[in-house]
Amino acid sequence: MKRYCFVFILLVFTGCARLFGWDIHAPGLLSNSFIQQVQTSPQRVALFVPPSFYSYTSTDKGSRWSDPQTYHVGEAMAPMILEAFQASFEEFVFMETIPREDILKRYMIPYLAVVQIKQFNNTMDMKGQKLSVITDILVFDQDLNPVTRFESVGVSDSKKVFAKKGGPEVNLNAAIEKNIFGMVTTLQDFLETK
Repeated sequence: MKRYCFVFILLVFTGCARLFGWDIHAPGLLSNSFIQQVQTSPQRVALFVPPSFYSYTSTDKGSRWSDPQTYHVGEAMAPMILEAFQASFEEFVFMETIPREDILKRYMIPYLAVVQIKQFNNTMDMKGQKLSVITDILVFDQDLNPVTRFESVGVSDSKKVFAKKGGPEVNLNAAIEKNIFGMVTTLQDFLETK
């Protein structure tokens, strides 16, 4: 009986979240404003998302006093990238296999974008929370020669985020969307110069 009382008191004073943690799953959908802001480019481009991308998670809880948190970044970001490329390019091919030169030539794909998550940061302070997602994008030509490489950064800096935006899930979604917006617009600008 003493053991159960001790556990109950421990849960009351420390909170369940501090012991067990939070699993943060973002909706994984682009907002209407993203679709309205991005122009469709008349380019033909392929996208490859490596298998490790989907399982990318972060346990960065923001501060040493914060509850344990696991952010499922990859599972939210992968479908958003797919949706963004569909909206941003007139001709878009999603490659589910490891890209090969013969495949790109057979389907007349002039450029291939490969996206990797480089870094995820969670900053918590007394004023709010800031999440940032940094991706690394490699662009290859039809012969699988690298033609450019760039980073895209998405930051969701929201004061009083839990009151204003609806919690860490929405905050994560906002950081991802800003990253993807930078990603597709930079890629569009690059392809227009080719």
